[in-house]
Amino acid sequence: MTTTDTTYLALFFGLLLILILAAELLRRRLHGSQEFSRKFVHMLTGILVAIVPFFVHSPWPLLVIAAGFVVFNYMAIKRGWLQAMHDLQRQTYGTVFYPLAFAILVLLLWQSHLPVLITAMLLLAIADALAAIVGENISHPRLYHFGQDKKSLQGTLTMFAASALIVLVALHLSRGDLTSWQMVWYALLVAFFATACEAVSFQGSDNLTVPLGAALVLHYVWTHPPQDVAIFTMGMGLALLVAGLSWRLHFLDAGGAVGTFLLGTMVFGIGRWTFSMPILTFFVLSSLLSKVGRNRKKRLAGMIEKGGARDVWQVIANGGVAGLILILWYIDPAPLWYLLFAGSLAAVTADTWGTEIGTLSRHAPVSVITFKHVPAGTSGGITLLGTLGGALGSLVLAGVSWCFTPQTSPPFFGWREFIIVICAGVIASLFDSILGATLQAKFKCPACAKITEKKRHCQNRKTQFVSGIAWMNNDMVNILAAVAGAVLVLLMIRIF
Repeated sequence: MTTTDTTYLALFFGLLLILILAAELLRRRLHGSQEFSRKFVHMLTGILVAIVPFFVHSPWPLLVIAAGFVVFNYMAIKRGWLQAMHDLQRQTYGTVFYPLAFAILVLLLWQSHLPVLITAMLLLAIADALAAIVGENISHPRLYHFGQDKKSLQGTLTMFAASALIVLVALHLSRGDLTSWQMVWYALLVAFFATACEAVSFQGSDNLTVPLGAALVLHYVWTHPPQDVAIFTMGMGLALLVAGLSWRLHFLDAGGAVGTFLLGTMVFGIGRWTFSMPILTFFVLSSLLSKVGRNRKKRLAGMIEKGGARDVWQVIANGGVAGLILILWYIDPAPLWYLLFAGSLAAVTADTWGTEIGTLSRHAPVSVITFKHVPAGTSGGITLLGTLGGALGSLVLAGVSWCFTPQTSPPFFGWREFIIVICAGVIASLFDSILGATLQAKFKCPACAKITEKKRHCQNRKTQFVSGIAWMNNDMVNILAAVAGAVLVLLMIRIF
């Protein structure tokens, strides 16, 4: 690191502290709006962060500073420090996600695509802040919510328009080789994806998802010819079609549809048919299975945490790990990532099919731990029919993945890998059941005394926590099972 770098970093760090302290003092002296103070800090900090790469040559001090702010801001939220920065009326970790997003982008883009990094941070600094300001100050907001947090239609439209304008200006300044219509086209793609990330966010997660999502799409259109961008655009259109139809057919709720659109855009647009067919197989067949034996499954609705249309958390739980593996493949296109992708989807397919088919069994389930009979719908309960159904799901997913394997010489997905993916899926689904029986949170209804996964039961009464880990709900168990599927493939590939 040069002396000039040291000087600029000291100035940058000093300006950040001055900005934070000034906002806090202003809020206290003038009794100003806490929300205005937060957005003031949010916007100016983001702009300051975005221009740092113009002056600093080494990324490592920036990574240290970002990591320091992640830790400090987390402690500040927990201890009530610096109210001008943190929303104390609702739980939000936006100030933790903000430097975390910057650190990730610095690691990935500093050496190769600084304009992408700068543009993504400006979207967070300006477009996201403007969306919040418009949404909170407009007199008659049209509210909606795809998850836990309410959004306004006016704020969302502001987010889209501001994002498109920022990307358009960035492309105009940095990509003189593009035509005007190509710049508009690319800007609309990035803005649409970033706006969807913001719309489905909660507890400040947009400070992470907006810059990372925008950077992913912008990097793709930046580094690929128009022909590939056209295919990416068709992939986004297909993802929108699948999400819309699934919402209309009640496979997904509104939030789940947006989550599916985001995941589908990445898989269809970047992974093409190679990655698309396995995840489409899982999604379509699992959704159809959920409609089989509907009346019998309705009787179990009081036991399980969620039922009916899948929400955004269920989309993340089942497809999020596969989506992350796809991004890692995009960064480093090694064949191994495809096997891990298949293993993750085999796990969630086996788990989902085992659950859906198992509920149709005429025999009472037994605990995967004690092998004693348990009520139908109990977490960790398994049946022979359900176990066979899970194995069938893993087999189908492995078969589809094998059929659409990328063509390499020599081929890397043979009979050995086929069997490994099947076994990984089955074992991971059993691991899911073990977690459900031991660590998944269970609650007792004070009215009917039933043990349930739900935090509210009879007439929306709050249930009492009785066992497991409080934050270990069914979605978290499914995420861990998806991770287990990928890890098991990796281990078995190395061992056998």
